[in-house]
Amino acid sequence: MTWRFSRQIWLFLTAVFSFGLAQAFASLFLNFYLRSLGLGAEWQGLINALPAVTMGLLSLPAVALARRISNAHTLKLGALLGAVGTGILALSPGVGLALLGVTVQGAGAALIMVASSPFMANNTGEHNRVTLFSLQNALMTGAGFLGNLLGGQVPQLYAASTGTEADGVGALRAALLVATGFQALGLVPVLFLRPTGKTRPDGQRSFAVRDKATMARLVLPNVLVGLGAGATIPFLNVYIEGRFKVSYASLGHLFAWTSLATAVTVLIQPALVRWLGQLRAVLLVQAGSLPFLALLGFAPQLWMVTAALFTRGALMNAAGPVYSAYAMTVLPEEDRPMYSAVNIIAWNVGWAVSSVLSGLVRGALPFDTAFNALFGWTLAMYVGNILTIYFGLYRREQRLAAAPSALPAQK
Repeated sequence: MTWRFSRQIWLFLTAVFSFGLAQAFASLFLNFYLRSLGLGAEWQGLINALPAVTMGLLSLPAVALARRISNAHTLKLGALLGAVGTGILALSPGVGLALLGVTVQGAGAALIMVASSPFMANNTGEHNRVTLFSLQNALMTGAGFLGNLLGGQVPQLYAASTGTEADGVGALRAALLVATGFQALGLVPVLFLRPTGKTRPDGQRSFAVRDKATMARLVLPNVLVGLGAGATIPFLNVYIEGRFKVSYASLGHLFAWTSLATAVTVLIQPALVRWLGQLRAVLLVQAGSLPFLALLGFAPQLWMVTAALFTRGALMNAAGPVYSAYAMTVLPEEDRPMYSAVNIIAWNVGWAVSSVLSGLVRGALPFDTAFNALFGWTLAMYVGNILTIYFGLYRREQRLAAAPSALPAQK
């Protein structure tokens, strides 16, 4: 495992850790905050979907921007918008500013996501790229551990110091303001990032794609993951709190240890890749997550759901950086920003559609019935994702590798 990275990469990773803290605070309390503002399941579904819609709409313009001004400068703008959007959301008195906040937040996230993978790829070589992508993901999820652990305490501390309720607007707003602070803190190292010089060559169209077939095979699995994840993952806090009546502090601990398990699993991925290869490692960990996803949705006891939450999150999320590194390796350099954009569009459109429909399902059906249906849908989409990777990428790669040896020697 090669850990020798440039100063630019370490600055980027510092920002990633701070952004991870902000994301953990925000995701833990967003649905509860919206509920405290008087917004029901349908509004929660829409507001969870809106950042994904924004990211999808802005991803292609973000590619053009990154190719014109560099990935480094695009990251700076994205970090600024992320901090502003989180702040607007935290100070929102109702649905109007909440919608504006998550829209601005989504715009920042689109810029960051489009530029991050190409920035990392341009600042590393193939010998340490998987290590970097795994480390970046591990830092994000490790920050999630700390953020959830600390975040779960903020409403109780605020309530104790002000004599209010821990599930009141003020206590939950305080948690989102802390998220805003961490988002702003992450902007500082980003300001020191510098372009590598690997920007758009003269004469190349901003949206040109050289290898469209490979791009399509890489993106399709993530469409299915987005369709599956959007139905349940953003609402796991509501699901666990509503089904087992756990406190915010306990919920924070639960998601914290889940993040830590994911971070540890991500860090062992480079060794797994060296043993199995990139695609086999992805298939193994994603297939291994399926039984735990089923347990998470249908197990009758909290301890079983807790164990499933740890294991499913660790396995499914650990595959992400390996898959991203694989995509950066097999695609031409000029296609990498476009892949990031198209992938964001595909994944977030699926996430947004499922999030909105999830809100409608939860608003129309009893609690248990709704989540049973939603977890069944997520399972089906994740199975489809694995099959698509297997037949569209892995089997094809095996056939191409075997093809030369099957041909007669040429003189």
